Amino acid sequence: MNRERSFRILLFSFLLIFGFAFVEFVGGVFTNSLALLSDAGHMLTDALSIFIALLAQYLVLKVKNKRMTYGLYRLEVLAALLNGVFLLGLVGYIIYEALQRFQNPEPVLGAQMLTIATLGLIVNLTVGYILFKHSEENINVRVALLHVATDTLGSLAAIIAGIAILAWKLYIADPILSVGVALLILPSAYSVIKEALGVLLEIAPSHINTEELEKELLSLKGVKGVHDLHVWSITPGTEILTVHIVVEDTDICDNILKSVESIAHKYGIKHTTIQLEREGYPCVEQCPLYRGKIEFHPHEHEH
Repeated sequence: MNRERSFRILLFSFLLIFGFAFVEFVGGVFTNSLALLSDAGHMLTDALSIFIALLAQYLVLKVKNKRMTYGLYRLEVLAALLNGVFLLGLVGYIIYEALQRFQNPEPVLGAQMLTIATLGLIVNLTVGYILFKHSEENINVRVALLHVATDTLGSLAAIIAGIAILAWKLYIADPILSVGVALLILPSAYSVIKEALGVLLEIAPSHINTEELEKELLSLKGVKGVHDLHVWSITPGTEILTVHIVVEDTDICDNILKSVESIAHKYGIKHTTIQLEREGYPCVEQCPLYRGKIEFHPHEHEH
């Protein structure tokens, strides 16, 4: 995961989206278009969300402290959670404003609205393409991509509304399409909040089947038992495994360690803490892991 590259991508996206959000806001006021104002509000929210992600990325890269043994990677997750909540707030705002327009439709300047919405679509497609190429690198890049994707839908909705207004004076199209965009935002907000909460609550990542993982560990030659198996994420893409392995023969500790780490890597887990125990006893001095300084106390720990 290249966080410096992710930072540069987010910075470029922030500058482009924030700049055009201001243009679209002014255009929405000038044309009296709710669809444009909604899209401008969405873009401004996106810009704020990306700024929060940028701040989190900066702190992750720059702030170092010996007490923070896992670093500040959870800031990425907190930023993503906040972004998801912003999306929900945006949905509520758009629906509220649209309901007001249903009751009192207002005239909109269709030609100007169509021009601004088309430019917004071009901006969103440009930023979306850049983010899509790097969306697997970082949760906040994926969140930004979700924001831009819904922005793109907002721009398309504004274009359609502009055409309807310009061709048929159908002013009601403006709030109708705004509500449609708001409803499309909901799944994105849900997925972001769900993933972020899953990390913060230390739930095993959805792509890792802990039952299958335990079965594979138990199937290893020389393994008598597996207990206290825990899998969680510090941030998406940084999964951690801790497990106690009961062995029948301490002479094969090294082989079992290598096998456990190999299985963990197959599941995408690169950070492992493995405690080997002889059945009913601590690991004895003959164990290759024993260096005279480490004491193993099986079954005597707290969670």
